[in-house]
Amino acid sequence: MTDDLNDDQRARIAAENEQRRLAYLYETTSTMFGEPLDVSRRLNRVAHLVVPDMGDWCWIDLLEDGELRRAVTHHWNPALIAATPAGRVTRPFDATAAWGPSRVVQTGEPELIIDVHTSVIDAPGAARSIVRVPLRDSEQVIGVISLGFAESHRQYRVEDVELVRAIAIRAGWAVQAARQYAMATKAIAVREDILAVVAHDLRGPLGTILLVAEELRSTAEPAMVDRIERAGARMDRLISDLLDWTSLESGHLRLAVAPLDVRSLLDDAAEVLTSQARAREHVLEVTGPDQDVEVTCDRARTFQVIANLVGNAIKFTPKGGRITLRAELEPACVRFTVEDEGPGIAPDHLPHVFERYWQAEAGTKHRHGIGLGLAIASGIVTAQGGTIEAISPIGSGARFSFTVPRRSTE
Repeated sequence: MTDDLNDDQRARIAAENEQRRLAYLYETTSTMFGEPLDVSRRLNRVAHLVVPDMGDWCWIDLLEDGELRRAVTHHWNPALIAATPAGRVTRPFDATAAWGPSRVVQTGEPELIIDVHTSVIDAPGAARSIVRVPLRDSEQVIGVISLGFAESHRQYRVEDVELVRAIAIRAGWAVQAARQYAMATKAIAVREDILAVVAHDLRGPLGTILLVAEELRSTAEPAMVDRIERAGARMDRLISDLLDWTSLESGHLRLAVAPLDVRSLLDDAAEVLTSQARAREHVLEVTGPDQDVEVTCDRARTFQVIANLVGNAIKFTPKGGRITLRAELEPACVRFTVEDEGPGIAPDHLPHVFERYWQAEAGTKHRHGIGLGLAIASGIVTAQGGTIEAISPIGSGARFSFTVPRRSTE
């Protein structure tokens, strides 16, 4: 029938077919990557996307430890899947195979069998027509996607191979992303375990050092004891920061969320932080709302954020300067703000202040810790459903503010 078409008609039909092909690829790709980062779920989604449009059957084999493991078997009729022989689930990779998944892995090239009945092969699932394409990650062939027509009595054409290959390319990307995520998750878990052990082992002797320093206070030079205690406190803070960041990064930060009176939180801050400010000859001014108001948060973690911001303000404010901590009511939250009279933050530095391991100036005399304090503060605020920001006109001090959701009265 196509012989009766003119060139324009053929071109239009070809363009329509290509448009349908691209639309199908877009749909399968977006659906595939919409699955969670799990290899099994993503491969199963691939099989469900191509059956029954591209085949009655779909088999996906993964190359693992020298064997081809059947990861997915899918058919539009679940009864036929249940009847599939279990002995075909895993088979050794055969580098000399003349056809089949092993050949596709070995050559990295697709395989098309248009009519099984005219080929001397043993076709799985009583397939009448088969196409196989390699499944790759960014470096190598990691498996094979096979499609087969059986009960529908359809046959594959040469042009079908490219569409299946295009789907396999995207499936390879999806599998690689899932595997990388699994590796990263495992690495984070291992790192978290190591840090927990190290923190436990360090805090034992650190506690002994601080205890001995306290006992030496009556006999040793007070300035020497102060230096020991400051060093010990800094070590303890570094350990806490590393553990907190690891918990935030892995999503395991524990929050004891409960209603909290804003005034009581500000009173605690004034009591604990005023002495720190006075030690640097600063004035700490704490103000809050006139009316009683409650927020919903973890008290200890929220105080940690406030102490971090006030501590930074103390470090960067010249002696005799003023630091302000205030809480202001907003419709759905309370905004806490810390302002200082320091040199401010350069505009090109502002976007980075909440990044981990970032510090304003490599050579600044104010360099403390390992650059996790503000990143941890940001993580805590976000985990509680709030927002945090930094504003700093250069030369006019810095202003950090964060929000905490107000307690719902409903």
